[in-house]
Amino acid sequence: MSEHHNAPSSDRFWLSIVATTLYAVILYVLIWLISEGNAMAFITGLILMPMAITSLLVILLDPQGTGSIRHHMKVAMLSMLGFILLSVVVFGEAGICVAMAAPFLFAGTALGVYVTMRLLRNYQAKRSVTFVIVLPFLALPLENQMEYQDHFNSITTIIEINAPAHVIWNNTLEIPDIRLDELGMTFSHSVVGVPKPEDARITGTGVGAVRHLKWGKGIKFEEVITEWQENRYLRWNFHFSETSIPKAVEAHISVNSDYLGLDYGEYLLDPIDENRTRLTLKTQYRIATPINIYCDWWGQIFLNDFHTIVLNVIKERSEKAAQV
Repeated sequence: MSEHHNAPSSDRFWLSIVATTLYAVILYVLIWLISEGNAMAFITGLILMPMAITSLLVILLDPQGTGSIRHHMKVAMLSMLGFILLSVVVFGEAGICVAMAAPFLFAGTALGVYVTMRLLRNYQAKRSVTFVIVLPFLALPLENQMEYQDHFNSITTIIEINAPAHVIWNNTLEIPDIRLDELGMTFSHSVVGVPKPEDARITGTGVGAVRHLKWGKGIKFEEVITEWQENRYLRWNFHFSETSIPKAVEAHISVNSDYLGLDYGEYLLDPIDENRTRLTLKTQYRIATPINIYCDWWGQIFLNDFHTIVLNVIKERSEKAAQV
């Protein structure tokens, strides 16, 4: 069948947009705001949700499936972009989730257009399209019961500092009052909007001591020291409370959950000579999702950027202290 553009009336077009937007808000609230617990709706929220929203839009605009797939694709993509912007402005969606979710949302949108048009054209199957539209409601309870295999990885960043190990050690244990001009620009912090570190202080010494960290936008968490070799090695376990990451910052990511965890971190100071030291920062993490490779790619970006700006602060402060 050759495609032709069969544009709906202006009133029908805008009524379809309004109806679809309302349905999108209902799905968003159900899947991303109401669902609680350690589960995350990766399949339902990232693929089935945009498919359902798009299917509803297409069937409202073109019930017989006689219009142009290309035209519907453009309308659906623009509508999804508008919905993403709506989620940021109205629901305060964070840049982290928008950046990570956008490729899947647009892929689900494209799939929704294609599947809906094929069902309408080849089978005149409006019931099948209705099934696509309500599929997220059916799939969400099932997905919340699914478990995925753990995937472990770590990020290691090394920097050379023109200062002796004992000077660097002091500037590593505590990094108080970090100024914005000390932090370089990174993709994670400057583009995506990941909060920047602001302060790190320690209470106690040796194993059992606790580092208290503050990041921008009210993020607070702790690092409990599990190994301590003065001027040489420091290792810790992360401790996040329920209020460590405010929901206003990131409502969907829980660092202590079935799908994400930070296992441990460590600093290693390796003297090169009396006035030069190699400082290594390592963080190991765990993820368990149906898209581990994709999430791991983002995890490496975020942690690499964080390691880089923190190590640069330690380097600058240590080198200044060594010159005094």
